Amino acid sequence: MTTEACDMTRTSSPPHCVVDEDYYWDLVKFSAEDHIFRVPKHRFMTDSETFATTYGLDRAHGSEDEFTAEDPFLNAVNLDVTAQEFRTFLKAMYPKQLQGELTLTTNEWLAVLKLSTKWLFNGFRKMAIEKLSFLTGMDPVEKVRIGKEFCVEAWLLSGYRELVNRSASITVDEAGNLGWQSAIRLCALREDWKISGRREPVAKTFPANLVNEIEIAFQDKFGAIREAQSLYMTSEERAEDERKRQTAEREANEAAEAKAREERIAAQRLLDLQRMEEEQKLNQMLDLQELGHRLDEIDAIALMQDDAVTRHDEPPTGPCTPSAENSLAGVEVSIPRPKKETPKQAIARERRKKFKEELERRVYSSMTVR
Repeated sequence: MTTEACDMTRTSSPPHCVVDEDYYWDLVKFSAEDHIFRVPKHRFMTDSETFATTYGLDRAHGSEDEFTAEDPFLNAVNLDVTAQEFRTFLKAMYPKQLQGELTLTTNEWLAVLKLSTKWLFNGFRKMAIEKLSFLTGMDPVEKVRIGKEFCVEAWLLSGYRELVNRSASITVDEAGNLGWQSAIRLCALREDWKISGRREPVAKTFPANLVNEIEIAFQDKFGAIREAQSLYMTSEERAEDERKRQTAEREANEAAEAKAREERIAAQRLLDLQRMEEEQKLNQMLDLQELGHRLDEIDAIALMQDDAVTRHDEPPTGPCTPSAENSLAGVEVSIPRPKKETPKQAIARERRKKFKEELERRVYSSMTVR
């Protein structure tokens, strides 16, 4: 009895399985108008954080197999787009063909561009812009419209250039579609180019000054588009932009460090130069002092020699009667005659005087500079 119970328990237990982390996909159910779609959730989660957050895909929406005739829209994520637009968007996201290039019509690519811009699927937005840019024959007014609506600067500029450069005038219907203010600006540009004779109806390229004048005339339109471009960057573009930012920051830091290093080297060189100049001035001062001492010694020797010659040539001094206040009884005082300065002594005295003045001036100047 016990063995049979164990066998029954072993038979009724579910088989062991491992859910694959890469290829066990969750499905999500969407509704658009009266249509229901059920597709893998993965790309709606990874390709646009805005879409996943807006429609709460991170929250449970019931069982993926749940479908009842009583309420077919149960747990479906309701989308405010047409069924045809969403079906076209799914063609780009989950194409049926596995090989070859995705082929859609112009209107289908415009639908992909519309929804990818609305939901910030920036990879699909970039793909749609690239595909539509190769298409020819689009009306310039339509280029302006979709350029403004979907923030595509190149199309807006191209539409304005064609309207300015073409021979045909802007019609009333076109002015209504463009907006009367924009139409008036374009007419003013057309008149300016017509009067100056710069219009080239058959030219395949447009002169740069025309582009500049258009951007100045419609700077509010282009400014709004450029401000919004950061919203439409793909993950690769954001990574590249971050890489460029880090590179620019690193180069700026390296340049700042190199400049600081050069400034430190220059400051050290200046200090070394100042130190050398101070040492040179000090050495010069010491040399001058030493020279002064030697000149003093030479002058002293010369004076001694002159004194010896003078004493040898002078006549002996005679007795002198002392004055009343200095006399001593019975004592004779001999008063020497004042010595006359010789020419050599006068020259030596003047030389010492000038040398001392020059020495004092240089010493004072050196001390002031220091």
